[in-house]
Amino acid sequence: MAQRRTFHLFDVSVRRRIELSPSMLRFVFAGDCLAQARSFGPDQRIKIFFPNEAGELSVPRGEDWYARYRDQHEAQRAPMRTYTIRALREDACEMDVDFAVHGDAGPASRWALNARPGDRVVLMAPHASQDDSGGVEWQPPADVREVLLIADETALPAVAGILEALAAQAQPPKVRAYIEVPLRGDAVPLHGPRDMQVHWLPRAEHSDSIAVDYGARLVAAIRAAELAPARAHAQEPVLAEIDIDREILWEQAAATASDFYAWIAGEAGAVMAIRRHLVGERGFDKSAISFMGYWRKGRVLD
Repeated sequence: MAQRRTFHLFDVSVRRRIELSPSMLRFVFAGDCLAQARSFGPDQRIKIFFPNEAGELSVPRGEDWYARYRDQHEAQRAPMRTYTIRALREDACEMDVDFAVHGDAGPASRWALNARPGDRVVLMAPHASQDDSGGVEWQPPADVREVLLIADETALPAVAGILEALAAQAQPPKVRAYIEVPLRGDAVPLHGPRDMQVHWLPRAEHSDSIAVDYGARLVAAIRAAELAPARAHAQEPVLAEIDIDREILWEQAAATASDFYAWIAGEAGAVMAIRRHLVGERGFDKSAISFMGYWRKGRVLD
């Protein structure tokens, strides 16, 4: 709840809609209030409130806004989902947010497929008055020399931002990234360090192909990858199980010096399987890895 108290609500509208790939859309949101928005890292999380089924966008304000929001009737309440700031231009009062669209089954994807310039949403994002926002898991050690990124399309905007941040460093680390996407055409160009390997893992060749299940290609690729733990366990690690149908899988790496750092985000079942494999089977040091279940198949995570 600390995040909901410290973030601010911003009323914005769509300025531009950009098709990045068959399954990815970028929305440029605009509003004078965005001059006061801030981003504290390349994977900065925000919340977006969408119009309800009646087309109404009613988000309570004030210190007790969240309690009143939860008390609203479900039909009246504005659906809320989590996204990543892809870019923020305070001077232009603009924010870019990338959407992975997956049909009209959910309110966010349905909105994205139909949204046009002028359509309104409400953002919950960090404010300029804050020293630190929370909502940022990308916190690698200063001396890290090797980075492993594992993600599906929901975490692709964060991965793209992370790679750009690494490329801007004077001595960027070696990076290996594994990214699962819906279609081969979703393998968009990424800008990153010179010593970067990106492995694209499409679930289907094209929209008419039969797709494998979410996470299947990602888990298989990590199992087959030649990855050696930078600091192996001296004994069998104790790996606590997490009920991902009841809890959110969210473990942040410890802020300790290390040559190796991994950032893993996507469907919680796939992230859990990768967690078991890397830590439980290969002996990777769990304290050097952030595991994040961005979403869970068949569930809504607020």
